[in-house]
Amino acid sequence: MSKLKYIALFILLGSTGFAFGYFASQTMTDTNVKNQRAQVIQEEVKIPEPPKITKISFVGDMMFDRSVRTSVNKNFKGDYNELFIHLKELANSDILFGNLEGPVSDVGNNVGSKYSFRMDPLVPSTLVNAGFDIVSFANNHVGDWNVKAFEDTLKRLGEVNLKQTGAGMNKTEAEQVTIIERNGVKFGFIGFSDVGPAWMEAKENKSGILLANNPRFKEIISNAKQNVDVLIVSFHWGDEYKKIHNKRQETLAHSAVDSGADMVIGHHPHVMQDIEVYNGAPIVYSLGNFIFDQYFSVDTMQGMLFEATFEDKTLKDTKSRIITLNKKYQPDGIYESVEEAALANACPKPTKIYEDYSYLGVDQGVAIPDTTYTPSDLRPVKKDISTGSFCLKKEAVTAIEEMFADAKMDGYMLKVSSGFRDYGTQVTILNNNLKNTNQNVSTSVAKAGYSEHQLGTAIDITSPSVNNAGASKIFEGTKEAAWLETNAHKYGFIQSYPKGKEDITGYIYEPWHYRYVGKDHAEAITKSGETINQYLKNL
Repeated sequence: MSKLKYIALFILLGSTGFAFGYFASQTMTDTNVKNQRAQVIQEEVKIPEPPKITKISFVGDMMFDRSVRTSVNKNFKGDYNELFIHLKELANSDILFGNLEGPVSDVGNNVGSKYSFRMDPLVPSTLVNAGFDIVSFANNHVGDWNVKAFEDTLKRLGEVNLKQTGAGMNKTEAEQVTIIERNGVKFGFIGFSDVGPAWMEAKENKSGILLANNPRFKEIISNAKQNVDVLIVSFHWGDEYKKIHNKRQETLAHSAVDSGADMVIGHHPHVMQDIEVYNGAPIVYSLGNFIFDQYFSVDTMQGMLFEATFEDKTLKDTKSRIITLNKKYQPDGIYESVEEAALANACPKPTKIYEDYSYLGVDQGVAIPDTTYTPSDLRPVKKDISTGSFCLKKEAVTAIEEMFADAKMDGYMLKVSSGFRDYGTQVTILNNNLKNTNQNVSTSVAKAGYSEHQLGTAIDITSPSVNNAGASKIFEGTKEAAWLETNAHKYGFIQSYPKGKEDITGYIYEPWHYRYVGKDHAEAITKSGETINQYLKNL
């Protein structure tokens, strides 16, 4: 190759290398610039972390002696955990608080009070199992079995890591704020008793409780607030069985808030009292009873569940609901209001926790697994839309009210003629049909344990147009029956035993019998043309 060609080739390679290097360099520069811009944009629109939510729940007086202990031994074979089977929701609280009304111990001597409590040593672990984090132990019953039982209780609470407030082995401990940290927030609890006993007041070298008449009352609260983000002050105070707080309670509550309390929680009257907001701080004057054996009035057989929701350190919402006690002194449900609780108590209550069988394909070959089954949320059907006293699951009742109201607007009057039936009722109905020699009994009346009515979602419907006759063939062909066939699925109801499907259902055509399955399922069943049980078996 000539020298001239070598020179030309060198120039060409050099030019190419320069161009490649330039463009590569330019590309890297552009990339870096884009990355820097993206980083700047990302920093500019950086989304802050959402606030952390903490829910604290409060219940009132808890006493597990006397008739409560007798009931546990008789009805629950000594298992105190059975008292809480209907309140699993409480364990979802970040902090759960209640007032422990007396010692839990097997030592000490009765001081001779007319009402003297000493609870089973199993109680602290039971409370932990139920979700409790802290109890107030500053109340008028802590000394019922003398100092020995009082100190034994403090020991037993500590052994199961159940915190307490308002009591201690000396004055310093009793005045100490109890701190529970959740989501990076320090929640403090301090408890006082305004109803004694004075002889149980904590001293420098004597165990006892913190009294509200302490001359350093404001200082104690102020000191507590300095060590926490949120301070909750608990009081055992007020007049028993009075639904409105007294002046003394109000004075103490306001003074507590002025001294640093962010919330005030009260107990002792054994009935619920009013709620006040003072300088932004909620004051619950009395939560009433949570578990107690005061069966002599409706008011003492129910109490308040007060819930406070915090976003970080800020109180964002409060809510009060109702917890009722049954005859076994077992809390049997949480309700939105006193009125709802009263309605719920008009219906049968489950005796234990059951699986929800709402979507079980019950038919002549499929039985409900437990003959004692009772749905947990039965509610009465309103009297103006029923021919008797009937109960159904809450969501079914709501849907019926909507459906019947719309039917009335269209000019059709409908009534419920049957709802939930327990096993025993179904046995009676079957036996009565057998005695009356009902020839169609096998295809018209379900055996006990095999009836949809036991699920709490099945209803029989009638109308004044047929004199409110229940489960009657004369309902077929009425304009009300036709309206239901066209519209019931829009409200979540499906006819269980339709015409032309007798060989599938095993029962005669019953135009009056409907079952609530919810709007989505009802729509799907209507489109598929299947029977309820055909559809449910494919879920």
